[in-house]
Amino acid sequence: MVFRISDVMSNLFPIDDLFYDDVDSSREAMFLRQLAAAYHDIYASSLAIVGRGEDADDVVQEVCVVLWKQYDEFEEGTNFKKWACTVAFNVAKAFARKRRRQQGYGLSDHALMRVAQIQSGGSELLELQRDVLQSCMQKLSDEERNFLFDCYRNAPTLAKHARNLGMSIGTVYSKVKRLRRRLLDCVQRTLRRGETS
Repeated sequence: MVFRISDVMSNLFPIDDLFYDDVDSSREAMFLRQLAAAYHDIYASSLAIVGRGEDADDVVQEVCVVLWKQYDEFEEGTNFKKWACTVAFNVAKAFARKRRRQQGYGLSDHALMRVAQIQSGGSELLELQRDVLQSCMQKLSDEERNFLFDCYRNAPTLAKHARNLGMSIGTVYSKVKRLRRRLLDCVQRTLRRGETS
């Protein structure tokens, strides 16, 4: 599902509710930026609990409303995504409980908690790996970094990129494989040593 955060927000928050005289527009902008940055994780947290995309869409809409209503309680400087995912877990859990009562089956609260912990841990690990990968990318030469970026950015396939460069496909594949191996080794070594920032 492709969406624009402005469309989601305008559907969730009627203009009358969002733009009171006493509401600071920079506060709204900050909320929208934080929500947009955390949206994927909010959706993933919700989907992990409710299991169906349509249900997750409903849960996320409710989560957005709750987040906006409780935004005054959010402490600036703390982790918005973590706070938003906690709200998403609670809203999704309430949704799952209601569905369990209506349909007579579903996961227990304990099982839902374990699913949320696993999903959250996986998200945190991916975020850590992404940060470490960025650091490892900086250790490549400019030429190597640009070569990798060009491989993925400028051509739909490596074969087409090889033709564009006037190189054999085997040479391009080998170079990409070597660079990806170096990056993987760097990420694994950094994570083993605990050298994350």
